Amino acid sequence: MPILNNQKTKNYTYAIWHIEEALDELLSLLNVTEKEYVEINHISHINRKKQNIAARLLLNHLAKKKVKLKYSKNGAPYCQQFKHISISHSKNYCTLIISAMNIGIDIQCYKKNITELQNKFIHIKEAQYLNDQNKNETLHFIWCAKEAVYKTLNNPNCSFKEDIYVLHSHRNTTEAYYKYHTTEFVKYQIDYNKIGNYFIAIATQKS
Repeated sequence: MPILNNQKTKNYTYAIWHIEEALDELLSLLNVTEKEYVEINHISHINRKKQNIAARLLLNHLAKKKVKLKYSKNGAPYCQQFKHISISHSKNYCTLIISAMNIGIDIQCYKKNITELQNKFIHIKEAQYLNDQNKNETLHFIWCAKEAVYKTLNNPNCSFKEDIYVLHSHRNTTEAYYKYHTTEFVKYQIDYNKIGNYFIAIATQKS
């Protein structure tokens, strides 16, 4: 079982799957049910199929038993065994997190053109702490953090640039804020990690 990483904290547990298997091998590892087979075959792209199977395998691994992965009308994943789950995938990596708290996770492979995209998601306050030395890496972490926060919301119209702000930090943990009214904010703890060329951010909503 190619689980690349498995980490547990007081707030969450997550695991990462490095997808190296052929589709048939993944289906065999999943011990796929008829219903799962139908759901997976609704996905046309083979890499997306593999990512979906990897997510199911990770969920079973963390639950230590076979679990039904479901999706809400807005596409958010859920299951009966855990209060909150979040899934992310990028190329041949898939990650899944479980928690009793409202949580989101994002994994992103290094993008050469991320500096060309920064005007679409960088808040004016975030632009103040970007520097040339670490700019590319900082942009990746901010993007991942905002994706992770977004996954905790039920607001498809949320603006990454205007509504989510990530504080600057040189450590592996920082904070972010989601503005849902003019003067009202939701606060998040952001945990960062990096594996090779893949950036990971976890957003945990604070009470």
